[in-house]
Amino acid sequence: MIMKKTAPLLLLIVLFAVATWYFFTQQPDPVHELPPPNLPESTSAETLAPEPQIADIVEYPELETVPVPEPLPLLIESDPELTKALLEIVGADRLTEYLVKDQVISRVVAMVDSLSSRQVPALINPIKPAENKFIVKTEGENVVMNAANFSRYDGYVALMQDVDTGAVMTLYQRFQPLFQQAWEKNGGEGAFNERVLEVIDQLLETPDVPGPVYLSKPEAVYLFEETELESMTAGQKILVRMGSVNASVVKEKLAEVRAELKP
Repeated sequence: MIMKKTAPLLLLIVLFAVATWYFFTQQPDPVHELPPPNLPESTSAETLAPEPQIADIVEYPELETVPVPEPLPLLIESDPELTKALLEIVGADRLTEYLVKDQVISRVVAMVDSLSSRQVPALINPIKPAENKFIVKTEGENVVMNAANFSRYDGYVALMQDVDTGAVMTLYQRFQPLFQQAWEKNGGEGAFNERVLEVIDQLLETPDVPGPVYLSKPEAVYLFEETELESMTAGQKILVRMGSVNASVVKEKLAEVRAELKP
């Protein structure tokens, strides 16, 4: 597009230069040379009007060429381009280890929305689950969350800590229209950015729980024995399960993201 717009202008400049060169280098044709004008005798050099002075040339700064962004793919076809961009940020090994690489944008939108609910359904999670089972220990008649459980989340936290927040936000801004589209298709109202900020604020409000964390298992899954902990959102519970040290790292990164998103 740039070449198509500038080529005619360059051609005009070249033609003008050639014409100017021709005009100043060719001798005038004596046949068509006009005689000098007859001036009145009273006219002298002193009375002639001064020759106009050439005004100072004003140099204007060159206009910057604003790059036209590449058109976004369709939402249903966005995985290859998004995955390629993520590869440059997190690396191939980590991307393969932690990310579910199909319908990534739709999964992220659904996951973010569900972090403020009671649980995050595994089918919508773009992040692969932590290996090994949830680790507990018994203290007399009490079941307590084992501190060894925290290490299951170390890889995820290290990845979050290592990733350049600015690079991630640049990527998000590029694909933001598709995130908004997925948000609306998921039944969301308003701006997806506002929903992200709301969820981040909830996560940042998660209390620090150094332990011990008592559990109960009335059915298939463990529940927090303390009512206040059990009433937290799914995202807040994840932060508690990964331990205070890991949770503080995640909160720090979330605060960085929030600062980038805030208008």
